[in-house]
Amino acid sequence: MLLKRRTIGQRIRYAGLGLALPILILGVSSLNAQGASSIAQGFQSTDSNVVVGALVSLKQGTNTVELGTQDNVDRLLGVVGNKSVIELTNGVDSIQVVTNGSTTVLVSDINGAIKAGDKITTSPISGVGMKATVSTVVIGTAQANFSSSSNAQTRTVTDKKGKALSVHIGAIPIQVDKVFYQAPQDNNSFLPPMLQDFASSVAGHSVSPVRVLIAALLVLMLFVVVTILLYSSVRSSIISIGRNPLSEEAVHKSLLEVGLTVVGILVFTVIVIYLILTT
Repeated sequence: MLLKRRTIGQRIRYAGLGLALPILILGVSSLNAQGASSIAQGFQSTDSNVVVGALVSLKQGTNTVELGTQDNVDRLLGVVGNKSVIELTNGVDSIQVVTNGSTTVLVSDINGAIKAGDKITTSPISGVGMKATVSTVVIGTAQANFSSSSNAQTRTVTDKKGKALSVHIGAIPIQVDKVFYQAPQDNNSFLPPMLQDFASSVAGHSVSPVRVLIAALLVLMLFVVVTILLYSSVRSSIISIGRNPLSEEAVHKSLLEVGLTVVGILVFTVIVIYLILTT
């Protein structure tokens, strides 16, 4: 991998998904202030609207990116960056996508004003983020406030029903950390929030509390079974060698068989738990 620094562009343009959005030009300074602690990776793209600050997702079955929308939020990858501290590329001309660290992202107030600490996800406008208010995949956490009173562009767009809407679009700093966000109103689970959030992050979508409980019980059973097998095997081996030192070779063989059995149980249980959470 080579380290490379490259400026993608200064003119910001967006194509709306379900919304008609004209060309948008923002101040270059806000987008050039990319975080010096970000890490970016090079990806190919055939979309000319993929520019600095845009949310991008992986195209299904390929290694190219496209503007992030609500239709491809499950494949959300990161934010198109500029001047990251580390930029990884294979030497081919590519777009740098920030997948970790601090950077600047384009957002709108379609879902309401954004406050520092809010989670950012894709919006009806391709490549532009908004505040997450329901359980979904998010790209990170806002590090500053954004509202209609912010230094932003005001645009009138048209929704799918033909209704005109006035939205504000601008750039804010964000801490990139792609996870599945569990909205407070959707978190009616009887399980600990940490356990529910972990299961949702693994699955990439909201998981039923019953499925999470089944998976947790399997993990508990796995721990008990493995502990009993290992304890019994080691104890019997020590007793056998103590009674008959010549049985050491047979004991080692027995321990190996038990070890392989434990590994098989672990692999099988992990696969079952993954299927329970993801299907």
